[in-house]
Amino acid sequence: MAKNISPEEQAAAQAADEEKTREELEWAEKGSLLCRIKNQKVKEMSLVTIKSKQFLNYYSSYWFNFVPNALKSVSLSELLEVRSGYQTDNLQRASKKYEFQELAPEYRCFSVIFSHAKFLHKSVDFCADSRETRDKWVSVLNHLISVAKHQRVVFNETAWLIDKFQQADTNKNGLLTFDEVWSLLKRMNLQISERYAKAIFRESELENSRDNKLNEKEFLNFFERLTDRPDLRFVMTQASSDNVETLTVADLQRFLTEEQGFEKVDMKKAEQILDTFEQTVQDKQKEKLMGLMGMRRLMQSRWGNVFKPGHESIFQDMDQPLTHYFVNSSHNTYLTGLQVKGEATVEGYISALRKGARLLELDLFDGEHGEPVITHKRTFIESITLRNSLEAIKRTAFETSPYPVILTLENHVGFVQQAVMADLFKEILGDSLYIPPKDSHRHPLPSPNKLKRKFLLRGKKIILEEEIEEPDEDDSPIDKDKHHVHPHPVAPELSALIGLPSVKLSHNIYQDVNKHPFDGSPSLSENKVYTMFEAAVPIFTYTAERLVKSYPKGLRQDSSNMHPIVSWLCGIQSVAMNFQTAGEELDLNAGLFRINGNCGYVLKPGCLLDGVDPRSMSKPKLKLGIGLFSAQYLPKSEPGKEIIDPYVSVQIFGIPRDETKAKTRIIKDNGFNPEWRDNFYFTLSCPELAIIRFCVKDFDSTSSNDFVGEFSIPVMSLRTGYSQIQLNTGYQHTLDPSASLFVRIAMEDEF
Repeated sequence: MAKNISPEEQAAAQAADEEKTREELEWAEKGSLLCRIKNQKVKEMSLVTIKSKQFLNYYSSYWFNFVPNALKSVSLSELLEVRSGYQTDNLQRASKKYEFQELAPEYRCFSVIFSHAKFLHKSVDFCADSRETRDKWVSVLNHLISVAKHQRVVFNETAWLIDKFQQADTNKNGLLTFDEVWSLLKRMNLQISERYAKAIFRESELENSRDNKLNEKEFLNFFERLTDRPDLRFVMTQASSDNVETLTVADLQRFLTEEQGFEKVDMKKAEQILDTFEQTVQDKQKEKLMGLMGMRRLMQSRWGNVFKPGHESIFQDMDQPLTHYFVNSSHNTYLTGLQVKGEATVEGYISALRKGARLLELDLFDGEHGEPVITHKRTFIESITLRNSLEAIKRTAFETSPYPVILTLENHVGFVQQAVMADLFKEILGDSLYIPPKDSHRHPLPSPNKLKRKFLLRGKKIILEEEIEEPDEDDSPIDKDKHHVHPHPVAPELSALIGLPSVKLSHNIYQDVNKHPFDGSPSLSENKVYTMFEAAVPIFTYTAERLVKSYPKGLRQDSSNMHPIVSWLCGIQSVAMNFQTAGEELDLNAGLFRINGNCGYVLKPGCLLDGVDPRSMSKPKLKLGIGLFSAQYLPKSEPGKEIIDPYVSVQIFGIPRDETKAKTRIIKDNGFNPEWRDNFYFTLSCPELAIIRFCVKDFDSTSSNDFVGEFSIPVMSLRTGYSQIQLNTGYQHTLDPSASLFVRIAMEDEF
């Protein structure tokens, strides 16, 4: 039996851990000598350090020896993970040589993975002088990555401003002159008169320190004055029983339950919430009050989250057959760029899984060394081994979700290596590999709960001739005969492992519903899906019972994405998306799967489970109102660009009858705290399939408007009331801890 640990022992253990972390941070700030591994070569030792708990500093060498090494500085907020051993493509390729293993043994190597503007992400590989040094770096970097992740998810405005203060304090004297503050304001996307800024600067100085400089406390005071929130003042006046800009405990309790829609918030709970967010020292003789700054903090917490309570975690029934769920699916997962050149990489699989993908693609060909490889057919893509890919997939598959991962096999492997491939699946995936029972074709697929932590193989199987799949030929850069049959017979060893056998749809959907095995799974090209949808082919009947995958047309060699909405309206469970290509299409995909714990499975609405065309739903069911108040801390559309002129488009995606778009007015020269106070109203006939997208753009009168930030979410997962919506910004549309929209949402059933 496990020994019960007393609170004192727990506290002592926690204190010991904190002391160890503090010591490791001090050690990392001093730095240590590490060898950089680049282009499969071990470079000379150079100093690697952590600077101010904000940057990882290391030296990078050039191809030409006469060019001095350059100091690289990577923000810790850009770090994604740290891996021990040979766990990147670069190290796996280098380790094939015995000489390399001698110089840089696996127990001394580690890799730092970080986001990069030009690539999916980048890895920097190091070799330490000992296992102990390697483990120390891995420990301290994991701690710093964990802290940075928490800060991205939970926005702490005060901590964020202090970080800005430290960045602006270039001489590290703990004080900022007006020129330093003015330079910071320009970088932060605010256009105000210098005279006005100077006036607020002087007002922010404390009486006892009039030295034309701001310390940290005065700087926070400066920003509080500068970022005054008239919209929040209005909300507080509305919520106050006395129409003032403060809330009593009773006011807060009523606001959270009646306006914000939270249940089980009694007076005691409301008082605890007020104590948490109102940091002003309260007069014990008087009633507790929440002021404007407390309200700002409240809106940045779960009490201002746009999700309907519980919808950000797993809330749906996960015991229905697998075919009842939309599945977050990746297309050409092994690619990180264009589809005609570049290289295949395990990083594509790792990244897609961490973003919530539950279906991955493996394009398999005969390898030169007796084992299959993954590459893209008839292109200049460099290959990776199936073994390395499966090891990376198994290591990462269930980090973000316990639910099954489907591996779609584009099988171009000869008969001999197919048997090797079957052995590899069994060897590496082991008991996690789902082996279908003999009568699986007679029964609906198991549920996500039944298939937890399992891998399902989807692909060609030994079945009747008339059920041979139509190959995904639109996927290829070269047009081919649509009735081309796989040149190699399927090896029995591999066939026995296929849990979702490929089948071909005929021109008679109803016949296919009766004839196809229950676990059969066809693939449809983007063009085929649109044709079926426009021609009113009853695909909905088929997708109610079988798992269908749609994929982009072959002309998309730039890795652009198909629009997923039409496939979802058809009930198609798996819409294969290029996860490396940001844009509206991928935003909508992320929006749909953002709910239900981002577990990769979202239950289809009742109309699709019943095989009904959702376009038949013509009666209005829901009236949706959006009040768009303001935005905070919007970034520039690109670094170095002028201050933005932001506007917000609010767009509904769903059945054709429901699709609509509205825009706010344009605010000139203010990405810092623009205010709109615009209202929009939408009437929806099929809200269960509607997704709303808030998109901020920078107006440009001479060219197309630049993307600034966005947030997408299913309409039925919106919480009514006031919300502070965190935006996804930048080249890859990633979560921005500071950029946000302040909105009010209202819903009313229409009968």
